[in-house]
Amino acid sequence: ALTGAYNSIVLPEPYNSANLLLLGPKVDLTFTDKLFLTTFVQYNNQIDNLNLNVRFQYRFAPVSDFYLVYTDNTWPENFRNKSRGVVAKLSYWFN
Repeated sequence: ALTGAYNSIVLPEPYNSANLLLLGPKVDLTFTDKLFLTTFVQYNNQIDNLNLNVRFQYRFAPVSDFYLVYTDNTWPENFRNKSRGVVAKLSYWFN
C-alpha cells in the first residue's frame, strides 16, 4: 500500500504558512497464522526525515503477542543516521 498526505496551512501575518508532505509505502507479509512482518518507509518534509520501520509479530496464543520493532531515522539528502532503535514488547491475555 502507498499512503500519503498533503496539507497546506495558510496563516495570517506574522505567522508562517507551510506545505506539509507525508509519503510512504507499506508492506504487510503474513507467513503463517502466527507470524507477521510489517515494513514501512515514510518521508516527512516538515521535520526533514526519512523513517524505516520494521515490525515482526509472533502470536503465540489468542490475544497474546510478541513484537520486535526496528526503527531507523535518517536525513533524506545524504541518508546519514539521526537515530535508530530496537524495541521488544510482550502482551499476554490472562484468562
